Amino acid sequence: MSGAGRVSALLPWQQPQWDNLQSRIAQDNLPHALLLTGRRGVGKLHFARQLGERLLCSDDQPAPCGQCKGCRLISAGTHPDLKVIQPPQDKSVISVDQIRELTHYLSLTSLCGGYQVVLISPADAMNVNAANSLLKTLEEPPANTLLLLMSDRPSALTATIRSRCQVINFEKPAHDSALAWLKNEQPALDTKTANTVLELADGAPLRAADMVTQGALNQRTEMLDDLEQIAAGRCDPIEIAKKWLKLGKKESLYWVYGWLVDMVRMKVANQPPYIANADIASRLSKIAATIELPLLYKRLDQVSEALRLADNPSLNAELLLEGVLIGWTPRR
Repeated sequence: MSGAGRVSALLPWQQPQWDNLQSRIAQDNLPHALLLTGRRGVGKLHFARQLGERLLCSDDQPAPCGQCKGCRLISAGTHPDLKVIQPPQDKSVISVDQIRELTHYLSLTSLCGGYQVVLISPADAMNVNAANSLLKTLEEPPANTLLLLMSDRPSALTATIRSRCQVINFEKPAHDSALAWLKNEQPALDTKTANTVLELADGAPLRAADMVTQGALNQRTEMLDDLEQIAAGRCDPIEIAKKWLKLGKKESLYWVYGWLVDMVRMKVANQPPYIANADIASRLSKIAATIELPLLYKRLDQVSEALRLADNPSLNAELLLEGVLIGWTPRR
């Protein structure tokens, strides 16, 4: 994929990282490869797009002008010197063929006479062959090339890949900053709901905004209804697994994992515990009251393992969900 539509202004909590790179650009000391790390939803891809736009802008200013030919091409999603590498639709892996195509692309001269900028997101989606192929480019990078790798899980990248990139980490912003940004992005959101969504997104503002857009709170309510029905023996877990698969295997597993964590906290805390799903705490408390603590831990381990396996393309995702849900059926 080349080009990429123009992004909005820099996210406010990313200013320190931006200023650091602007200083390096001014000194003509920009590395050829950066690894942007941080939890999902803090804006790594957003930052990378903004940096790419800055480098491809003809106006030598700290922010892209939005008016030059380069900026107009980016706005149209047709800039020939900006390439985005992501897993193909409905796949979770970046293949070696995609990286080989990238290698050929970088062997060509910049069509606009400046930088060639490549975004790889998420970099940990590369399979072994793809990572090995990219390593050759990282070892002998073409001039005026910037590779921007993004990862929520940098430890999943090979040590050799990490060693050839300079790491820029993005922490989650302070709660007040994240809340202000989220309410500005979602004006119809009341403060209580905004706080709830931010908690569920682990403080990551862009993830929280996506959850609002996708109706995640309604989805969560529906899924908890399903789980209660399974636990009461009134619902077939195999049918529910098919339904949840359409909602997203990892998203479904994340919800169940979060509920179980909250239920364990309710069981073990000597004082009122922190509960991420605070708005449905009473429902979770009723479920927790019917389950012994060792069984809660067992189910938590099972969901954690399912999440670990969820990215494996060779595993049947529906069977993975079935295995989790069948454990909730009443014993006979």
